[in-house]
Parts: sequence; C-alpha cells; structure tokens
Amino acid sequence: MSLDDSNFSTRTLYNVPVSDISANPFNPRLVFDPEELNELKKSISKVGILVPLTVYRNTKSYPKTRFILLDGERRWRCAQELEMRNIPANIIDEPSDDTQNILYMFNIHHFRKEWALFPTALKLETVIQKLGTDQESVLSEFTGVSRSMIRRCKTLLWFPIKYRDVLLEKGGKISTDFFIELFPIAYRLSSENEYLFPLGTERLVDKMIEKFLAQRTIYDVKEFRDIRKAMGFYDKSGDISKFVLIFNQFIDNPDLGLEIFETTEIEDDRSRKNIMRYISFLNTSLPEINTDLISDYMVVDQLKQLHRIIQDLLDAID
Repeated sequence: MSLDDSNFSTRTLYNVPVSDISANPFNPRLVFDPEELNELKKSISKVGILVPLTVYRNTKSYPKTRFILLDGERRWRCAQELEMRNIPANIIDEPSDDTQNILYMFNIHHFRKEWALFPTALKLETVIQKLGTDQESVLSEFTGVSRSMIRRCKTLLWFPIKYRDVLLEKGGKISTDFFIELFPIAYRLSSENEYLFPLGTERLVDKMIEKFLAQRTIYDVKEFRDIRKAMGFYDKSGDISKFVLIFNQFIDNPDLGLEIFETTEIEDDRSRKNIMRYISFLNTSLPEINTDLISDYMVVDQLKQLHRIIQDLLDAID
C-alpha cells in the first residue's frame, strides 16, 4: 500500500520511503557486524526485503523524519547502501514514552538474535533508571531478557565508567568475560582501604589489564578463579588483610605468577576437605556394600592396607 497522509492508519503494511525513516535512538544494539551486513545486503539485492520493518510515526521535532524504527535496522541500513527508494514496513502506534520505546526494542529484537552484552547493559541501565528498580525478576519480566543475562549486565555496569569504551570495542583484547571473571575479586576488595571504589578499583583493574595483556603470567581470564579461591580462603579465615598483601605483590610485579596464591595453608585446607569427602564416602558406602563384590584378593589387600594406615593415624592423633 502506498503511503498517503490523507488515508493513514497504523497496523497496516506500507511501502515507506527509505529516507523517511530514522534509526531508533534507544536501540540497545549498538554494534553491527560488517560481514553480516554484507551477507544480508547480497541477499536483499537478489530477492528483496522479505520481512517488513516495524516503524512508528514520529511526532517529535527530532529526528526530522516521519518514522522511527522499532525493528529492522540491519535491513534498513542495507536498503540505504543499495539506494533503494522504498521499503516495506508495518506502522504501529507510537510508544507512549521513552521507557516503553526501550521495552519495545528489547521484546521485539532480543528473541531473534541476542545482542552483544555490553550494549544491552547500557540500555538496561536506562530501563533500571526509568523503572526505579534493579530487581532481576522485574527487569526480566519487562524486557524479556533472561535473569542470568541481566545479572551479567549489572556486573559490567558496576565497574567505573572509564572502562565503558573498552567494553564497547568490538574484537578488543579485553572482553566482557575479563570483567565478569574479575568482578568477584574487584567487588570484594572495593571495601578494603587499598582498593576502595572507585579509584582503588580503577587501580586494581588497570593493573590486571596490564598483567593480562602482557601474557606472561596470566593467559586466560578463567585463571582469575584461582585468585578468587585464595581470596575466599583468607576471607573465610578472617585474614583478608593477608590476601591483600599477597595480591599487592602479584599486581605490582609483572613477573609474578599465580603460584603466589598457592600457599601451604590453602593446600592443607584443600587436602583436609578432600580427605573428609573420601571418609564420608567410605562411611556411607562400605556398610551397604555387597561383600561378594570385594572378595577379590587385590581388594582385600587394599582394605587391609587402608586399615593399617587409619590405625596409625588414630594412634598418632591420640
């Protein structure tokens, strides 16, 4: 259907001039893969646009176009590059306010293809401010985004603003996973004098970025979990100050590796937990076991050896 102001209605498919449409300023999808756009452009040049855009009529002074996109920015971008004159579009009612606009964008787009994490986080931040809550269940219900993804977004938003350019850099060496893995360490230490938020946190993050980019002592962000285990041990022991001293040495010395966190105390604690787990398993399993299954000579020999070891341990403890 051609577009005519004298006979205009919403929820109808029209051929809309490409130049009459503007991108939605609230689109959480800030990054568009050039290779994907090229593939889509090739497809459109062969068969046209098979899935219409979704737009609403613009009643505001800016941008100066008749319609604003709700769905189909990739198709619209390709149509511009292909210098198409018109594009099929469904026209719907204008969102009542900015919040509804953003929520429309979340619900229309996100289920089709998950957005990059940090652009999603930035728009989620606006939703949090508009709704006045950061409760994950509420945000998930309004946006259609999973609670686990909302939790990850909130993790990224916690970090000082100075890192947002780093997080938006497509294909950068420092990924969202870097910040997500580092978060438990940075968050816990942000209440300690050496690393108080935000300046102390910035020092911590900057130093960890240096260590990671050097690729001399840390090669994978999952290795941060070894640091978290050590921190958890000292925190549980009420000796977080000792961990802070060790961590200071680690980030200030570019040649110091994760072995600094592998102390005798941690290894002893780990060994004790393993022993308790094995003892618990044996105490539960052996009374119920079918003796015919363990009548083999080798099994009996191992059991006798275990008996002697346990007896020696008990004598030593007594």
